[in-house]
Amino acid sequence: MSGKKAKGKSDNSLEQEDVLQAVVIADSFNTRFAPVSLEKPRALLPLVNCPIIDYTLEFLATNGVQEIFVFCSSHSDQIKRHVEKCKWNKKTSPCRVCPVLSEGCHSLGDALREMERKSLIRSHFVLVTGDLVSNLKLKEVLEMHKNRFQKDKLSAITLVFKEAYPGHRSRSTEGEFVVALDSNKQISHYQKVQKKREVHFPARLFKENSRVNVRYNLLNTHICICSPRVSELFVDNFDYQTMDDFIKGVLVSEEIEGNKLFMHIIKEDYAGTMTNLPLYDAISKDVIHRWAFPMVPDNLSVSNFPYSLSRHNVYLAKDVTLEKDCVLEEDVVIGPGSHIGVNTRVTHSVIGRNCKIGDNVVLENAYIWDNVTIEANCHINMALLCDSVHVKSEVTIKNGCVLSFGVKVGPHVTLPSGTLLTRIPPSAQGEDGDDFQDTSPREGETPGMGLIDEASVDRGLVGEEGEGYVWRLDTDEDDDDELVQQMLSLNLTPEGEEEEEEEEESEESDDDLDDEGLSPPASPPPDDTKLFYSEVLDSLQRTIEENIKVDNLILEINSSKYAYNIAMHELIPLVMKAILEMPHLKASGPLSSQQLLLAVKKLFVRLKPLFSNYIKGAESQKDCLNALEEYSMVNESTAAIFAKLVHHLYDADILSEEVILKWYSKMDQDADTRRREVRSKLASFVTWLQEAEEESDEEGD
Repeated sequence: MSGKKAKGKSDNSLEQEDVLQAVVIADSFNTRFAPVSLEKPRALLPLVNCPIIDYTLEFLATNGVQEIFVFCSSHSDQIKRHVEKCKWNKKTSPCRVCPVLSEGCHSLGDALREMERKSLIRSHFVLVTGDLVSNLKLKEVLEMHKNRFQKDKLSAITLVFKEAYPGHRSRSTEGEFVVALDSNKQISHYQKVQKKREVHFPARLFKENSRVNVRYNLLNTHICICSPRVSELFVDNFDYQTMDDFIKGVLVSEEIEGNKLFMHIIKEDYAGTMTNLPLYDAISKDVIHRWAFPMVPDNLSVSNFPYSLSRHNVYLAKDVTLEKDCVLEEDVVIGPGSHIGVNTRVTHSVIGRNCKIGDNVVLENAYIWDNVTIEANCHINMALLCDSVHVKSEVTIKNGCVLSFGVKVGPHVTLPSGTLLTRIPPSAQGEDGDDFQDTSPREGETPGMGLIDEASVDRGLVGEEGEGYVWRLDTDEDDDDELVQQMLSLNLTPEGEEEEEEEEESEESDDDLDDEGLSPPASPPPDDTKLFYSEVLDSLQRTIEENIKVDNLILEINSSKYAYNIAMHELIPLVMKAILEMPHLKASGPLSSQQLLLAVKKLFVRLKPLFSNYIKGAESQKDCLNALEEYSMVNESTAAIFAKLVHHLYDADILSEEVILKWYSKMDQDADTRRREVRSKLASFVTWLQEAEEESDEEGD
């Protein structure tokens, strides 16, 4: 097939082949964002107040892609209108964005076969999904791919993966996989893990390769650098529907056809795809924390309106009204024209354009899209509210709720965890409802503005003035159900039941190992606290060794804090422990007390902005003192300089005299001998503080 195409080309095609092309698959081909995606395609859903596809187009355009094909099947009119109006289709744009519409396609395979049928792809191309956020520079991976292809025309594709260890918030259960690579980064085995407790590798893999690298610490970015052979293989194999099908098929037939798959692994660059609601939450927070820089809210290249950035990652657009005593704590984005009422508290939330948030409202981890009204005395936690939703007064919306376009609830109701509401009536939902249904509004219409059938409304749930129906999940699709029920990274199983299930599963797993004559793993998987501590230690070492700004270190620690759900009273001791541990890691042997004091003081001076950021009030100062004491109890060389370290932090205005004296005087009656011994080392310093305080009082008199 490739021979026929090559024969038909003229010499004038060389210039066209040099044009870098990309294919953006704007369809999701699943129901994981239902009922929201029934009225608006996933690619156009707002991520931190910007349509997700704009991040994807920005990524491609800034990487020098000159021709971008946006493939869409469902909601194609909406995507076409958006693409035609985007800035990349202006005359001054360095690239051209072309929508490709095809209503009969239901998979990635169908899309690539359609692209091949239309002869749109002329050479190597970049294949991505329409929900990608990335700041990766493609130059290196493109060059590697093309050089590999020049040497071996059977090098079909280079898949881009990112390092992300188990437990990282960017990973999801549906995307778990194990991959085996040879020394040339060629993929020799690929297997989805999901809920499996074991993986199998063909014996020939280890017989044919002297060295095999098995990786489980990767996530799929869905960025693929494809040779023209890729679309031809999809055409030749109609059973290839997904990229997983393609990978498996190529690996199975490798010995016969010789096609090869390669992998490129990124470590520092950011890449994430919004394949489900938990990842929508994770990527939103990553953008707010500036991991995807320059794709951040205050960068006009991806925002439709300018933002100003304040401390604690608070982004405000123009014409935002903040009433008296309202509090914007941290990680907050508010779009233009929005109004925040009196005594309202907002934290870890995104608010869209022209929203009206009433008085005494609490928004925590909430995603509020455009033109939403929330009346007084409402509490919304870990929920998604689409355009034009109206929440009446005295409403509580619990974890994992999704209110689709135009839904109204209240007054005086509580929505249980995991409630999904839509204006699409039950009769129109159907058992086969998916993203391919034509429920999207026509041009000029607002989603979710249809008439309500009163007989089908559950007044006990949505309230007397509520408008909306419960969205029923398809119980046959287990994987999708699990993802939706874990809305925004929440596990809705009651805590006690979850612990029992984990214990039972652990026992079953141990039994399975015993039955097979295998011993259990040498150590259990690390918990979130250990993972957090490990990341903090790595970040600290990199900051010192590479002379990175402490502000960037704070961003990294904050990101890890949210990723592993670490409370502030846990964070300070762990950070302090990591700082105290660093001199020992770099030393070739035991350090004397004097050497340790010099090394730790140097770190304290370098990291003062870090202390100032986290140690502010009396409680955080006590946490700091407790951490110093705890570490000194198990490390004799640190115990010897304990008083001098406290004195240094006092001189640096990190610890106050009042807190030190109060903390020193309050020793638990049950404290062990070692704790009393360590704390007693502060006696001279405390006496000095007390005498200085008395002298100050006498001078005042």
